[in-house]
Amino acid sequence: MELTGKYTFEADQQSTWDLLMNTKAIAAAMPGVEELIPVEGAENQWRAEASLKIGAIGGTYTGVISMSEHDEPSKYRLTVEGEGQASIINGTAVIELLPNSDDSNKTTIQWVAEANISGKLARVGQRLIKATANMMSKRFFSALAKMLESDSTE
Repeated sequence: MELTGKYTFEADQQSTWDLLMNTKAIAAAMPGVEELIPVEGAENQWRAEASLKIGAIGGTYTGVISMSEHDEPSKYRLTVEGEGQASIINGTAVIELLPNSDDSNKTTIQWVAEANISGKLARVGQRLIKATANMMSKRFFSALAKMLESDSTE
């Protein structure tokens, strides 16, 4: 299943990149996640546990999140492998940061993701999964944007 989206931050490209590389900020903004725990011996790889509900299926999911193919400050790849509630979730996303040509204090993030879901969660239906993913991405990026705003007002 392909997922796409975009979000515009009221911050320059480098500040937005720095925030997206801050694992404490990422964990705080991710719905249902309390922390990202570095995987020993693996650079840019973290274990996560999330409490999520998608449709009638809710519970705890565990997995590994990896960042690779860094092209600072404009692009990177995010890979997720997880399982829980008799389901397996695997996916990868290319995330691009595009500076605004009219305003250097704005950066648009756009992503294209490919997700593979099996088990109970796959039975919920692609439409519900896409709607939930869109809602979660908006919450995630809105929470990050608030962090950027509070940093700039301090």
